[in-house]
Amino acid sequence: MTSQAFPKTFVLDVGKSWTKAFLVENDKNRLVISKKASLPTSSGDISFTVNKLFAEMKVIKDSKVIITGPIPEAEVLAKNLDVIYISEEDSKEEIKKYLIKEDFKNPIILDTSDYSYNPTIKINQIGAFLTSELTEVDIENYFGNKSVRPHSIPEEKTELEIEEAFYRLAFSRNSDFIAAKNVINIVITGAFFSLAPKQSKIALVILDTLAKGRVAQVKLDRDIFLVSFGALLKKYPQIAEWENSFLQDLGAFISFGGEGKVMLDYGFTENQEISIIEDEIALVPAPAKQKLEVTFLDSKEKEKVSLNGGAFGVLLDGRIKPLKIAFGRIKSRADIKKWQGAIDKLEMIE
Repeated sequence: MTSQAFPKTFVLDVGKSWTKAFLVENDKNRLVISKKASLPTSSGDISFTVNKLFAEMKVIKDSKVIITGPIPEAEVLAKNLDVIYISEEDSKEEIKKYLIKEDFKNPIILDTSDYSYNPTIKINQIGAFLTSELTEVDIENYFGNKSVRPHSIPEEKTELEIEEAFYRLAFSRNSDFIAAKNVINIVITGAFFSLAPKQSKIALVILDTLAKGRVAQVKLDRDIFLVSFGALLKKYPQIAEWENSFLQDLGAFISFGGEGKVMLDYGFTENQEISIIEDEIALVPAPAKQKLEVTFLDSKEKEKVSLNGGAFGVLLDGRIKPLKIAFGRIKSRADIKKWQGAIDKLEMIE
């Protein structure tokens, strides 16, 4: 199939909380999202949400439509509308194949829509990451309200911190994340992080999840488009060769678990040696296309890893891991504020 055969296509990702709609087209072998919209997924009859999105996106009878999503109603809807259905499982499998081909090996997709609060995550573990003085009942009430209105978006600082704390713990329990060897290749997607006003918050969440000695290469889905892109790949494999702009390279994240020293080889004549002290968070500028080899000078084996830069270049984390924080402690709240301030000062370089 040639690139010219790609029609202007509407993709509908019917999620548990939100339904996302995208109009995509080919612009000289560049995949362009020309229009997008989203609405809370209606309970019971999802056609109410879908019809509103179709009207807003001006979908007509002869429009090419692909539907994907994790809920069974999405497949039923596709059959009723006589349009193409791609399961979310198949979509994510196509995404992984695409990323591996792009030399992003063994990718781990951290999708916020895959996680909802459950009692195995203790309230005091969430509370340990908060800067506000809340009780366990306050946090439990927040998640109770969230279960009734899963599409609600946190607006206050305290609500944002509760969500961020929850995802720290949920991501750290991801079995693929735990089992990953060498550099962990992570793709973050989902409304909470894809639409985050400050990406420094995302960077701190990922740094907090990395144990001592772990290294991660991180990409962000800026448009909550990842699953829809996978569905498109399944139907139109040729788009894998096209340019796209929805995936952003955030950079390489290194957790020393204390003080450390590395040498950065950019492929130039001179290499750069950098030392980090305990409890420091530092950024080394490196654009997304920049490849570099990192040597850990304070290890006996002088291990080396190959990394790429990104919006945060190379982030170096010298904090003791696991983090020495606990719910209700004044020092813990002060430490969280200090780390948030440090990462805010390292705001994106591109």
